[in-house]
Amino acid sequence: MTRLTKITKEALLKGINKIPVHIIKKKIDEGELTLEECIEYELEESKVEDIRTLKIEKEIKEIKDQEDQALYDQIKNDEKPIDEIQNALMTGKVTEEGLLNHTTINKELIKKIREYSRTPHSPKNNSEPLGPGTDIFFFGRSGSGKTCVLASVFNYAEEQGLFIDNPTSIKGINYKNLLINELNNGVLPYATPANKDNVTYISTTLIEQDAEGNNTGKVSPLNFVEMSGEFFQKAAQNPEDTKDTIDAHGYLSGPNKKLLFFIVDYQMYSEGKNRAAQSQDFQLVLNNLDKYKKSLKNTLSIYIIVTKADKFPEDVIDKDKFANEFFRKDFKSVYTNLKSKRDKHGFELVSLPFSIGSFMFDNSYLHGINQEWPNKLVKSIGKHSSFKKKNRWGIFSSTE
Repeated sequence: MTRLTKITKEALLKGINKIPVHIIKKKIDEGELTLEECIEYELEESKVEDIRTLKIEKEIKEIKDQEDQALYDQIKNDEKPIDEIQNALMTGKVTEEGLLNHTTINKELIKKIREYSRTPHSPKNNSEPLGPGTDIFFFGRSGSGKTCVLASVFNYAEEQGLFIDNPTSIKGINYKNLLINELNNGVLPYATPANKDNVTYISTTLIEQDAEGNNTGKVSPLNFVEMSGEFFQKAAQNPEDTKDTIDAHGYLSGPNKKLLFFIVDYQMYSEGKNRAAQSQDFQLVLNNLDKYKKSLKNTLSIYIIVTKADKFPEDVIDKDKFANEFFRKDFKSVYTNLKSKRDKHGFELVSLPFSIGSFMFDNSYLHGINQEWPNKLVKSIGKHSSFKKKNRWGIFSSTE
């Protein structure tokens, strides 16, 4: 439609009530008319209300469009976790077409978003004491990545055929299988509930392999012991209120040799979250360990596992060196305390960076599993726990 001249505008206004509302509204939107001018030329009240309603509806739609675009932009910029995207998709706040057009999400990812599900778990220790072998303890704050490290190690060992499950640890086996399945579906496990009964263990046996990947016939029984991060914090900060929690069920005081894993969250530290708290908790736990009979005396190695190594600065080439120097510099008091206890008890200190893979959706969905770090960690566990027990491998013939 052509622009109005002064004459045609005057003619239009004189016959304003003969013109359809949508055309009047369009001329108002284009700035050629004003509603006030139309009212001055005695536009019918019903049409005035219709135009006002259309204006309100347009404003509401514009606001909604802006909100929708903002949500798509947040998803595109990796600022929304997968469960929120799933909820937005299920409730109609976003559409498949919108995700395809306004984000980098493809049809395959949309299918995974729809199928995404986290299974609540309640890992509990078995009533039986830990069996013979090397006990591996995980200490760290909530969200530091303890369970993710466990899941990554178990997943790698499962793929490589390195672990034999111990049938006395059925609950532990079920928990391990759940972690592996969720990891392969990109799902990060729920935090372990913060109570004493949720200090869980998984008994398994590590098979030694030579450089070519052949089984040597030697094995090393292992007991993985995991404590809730929140429970760890409570136990570290209030040892009297949570009596014997660091040594829940007497596991630390047992006669087995031990590997202690201190899980340091690099991302939490680099973003300025709980910087002092991580160090303080480790200090408190280290001081409490001396109270438990032979716990440090029976410790073979203490590992400093710096998790979320994928968040290291992009220019870092040697991640092992960076993780070691990061801990020595930024956790200086803990490092000094560890060296003192090492000199007293003779255990070895080991540092290792760790990342379970690459993430998307605000670090809530794993879309690429890293095998480098669990490979290094499993090899290190084998080295420090030592392979002693011989095992007969007669299941298959040599031709198989």
